[in-house]
Amino acid sequence: MADHQNQRNPELFRDTVDFEYQLSQYRKRISNILESFTDAFFEVDREWKVTYWNKEAERLMLMPRSEVIGKNLWDVYADAVPLKFFTEYHKAVDENVSVRFEEYFPPRGIWVEVAAFPSGNGLSVYFKDITANKKSLETLQDERRKYRDLFNLSPVPQWVYDFDNLQFLDVNEAAISHYGYTRGEFLSMTIKDIRLKSDIPALEEMLCTKVAVGYFSKNSVKHQKKNGEIISVNVEGNTVYFEGKNARLVMAIDRTAEIQAKQAQENSLKRFDIVSKATSDAIWDLDMVTGEMLWNQGIRGIFGHEKTSYTEKWWQEHVHPEDLDKILWKAKSLIENHKTRLNAEYRFRCADGSYRFVLDRAFILFNGDGLPVRIIGSMQDVTERVSDLNAIKDQNRRLQEISWIQSHKVRSPLAKILGLVSLMKLSKNDLSALNELIPMVASSAEELDAVLKEIVEKTERK
Repeated sequence: MADHQNQRNPELFRDTVDFEYQLSQYRKRISNILESFTDAFFEVDREWKVTYWNKEAERLMLMPRSEVIGKNLWDVYADAVPLKFFTEYHKAVDENVSVRFEEYFPPRGIWVEVAAFPSGNGLSVYFKDITANKKSLETLQDERRKYRDLFNLSPVPQWVYDFDNLQFLDVNEAAISHYGYTRGEFLSMTIKDIRLKSDIPALEEMLCTKVAVGYFSKNSVKHQKKNGEIISVNVEGNTVYFEGKNARLVMAIDRTAEIQAKQAQENSLKRFDIVSKATSDAIWDLDMVTGEMLWNQGIRGIFGHEKTSYTEKWWQEHVHPEDLDKILWKAKSLIENHKTRLNAEYRFRCADGSYRFVLDRAFILFNGDGLPVRIIGSMQDVTERVSDLNAIKDQNRRLQEISWIQSHKVRSPLAKILGLVSLMKLSKNDLSALNELIPMVASSAEELDAVLKEIVEKTERK
């Protein structure tokens, strides 16, 4: 019957065929467009059945369209139900709004950017892989965190200032702590505000001549803290592009304590030099950090050594081996107990190899951490005094020996002689008895004579 009607209405038949052809061509063009997308694309109806799945979706999801078209999206991708995909797609359908979001899809291990909007009786979804962008962003964020950590956690004051108007753009915690200003106060100031007023012309000249965009600079200047304290700092700066502005990243190293310590050392050395010239003693100054040992001219005058700069090792090598351990132990004990005064007598070798006795009096200097950093000493030649003392000791020893001889060796023969003399008085009329006693007296006299000779020898011995 339809054929009969078509025969009766050939124009209607031609219109129908033409319409179906145009519809087919339109669908083909739409399909070609969708397949040419660089983004993945799919469509679902209101029952969540997949009605279209392009090639990029196949590639990205590793899912052939033959296995997904006509099936429920949430049955195929049950892993996506707990994720943002489920809630956002339902929001788009229920509220008839477009949605755009990013989400991580664990089964594929990728991040995707999704744009979904209601279309006809369903939902059209575009999505693309942004994993590389995400990783780049994470890397960038990590680098930013590292920069912030390096900047904020640095123990050295740092800041960034606008190269054009000199305004502080950022400061780290060390700068806030060291200079006494709050972050807000810093950000309302320029770098001129921490400089001495008398230094501003020099600062402006330096900014014009020595500091230029793209160049590293290093200068020694004075800064003023919020409390008015003036400090000496080494300022090092380099160009950075900060928040769309040409800027300078600056690091300020406070050298005030170092400069003061150096000045104090120079003053001390001047006093040391004056004292050295005013005494005949050998004055020495040991740097316990470097081991360098400086001497005045006494090292030449007393010991004959030509140089005035040696090392601690050289000093140890010239202390008599029998005295060295005792001196080192004494010094170590004083340092461990934070005692400052050292007095010691020992023998020190001269340039000709001989030794002289010295009295060494030293003062130990400790730093703020309680560590020894310097020892200053005065070495006095006491060789003659020691020799005199040794001579007195030797003489006393001989006198003690003589006294012992007198009390022990002399008394015995003398007692014998006295006893024999008493017997001779009693036997003066008995010639035979006297003849026996006389040899005995002679023997005792000889014994006494030998003892007296020994005493004389000890008395004359030097």
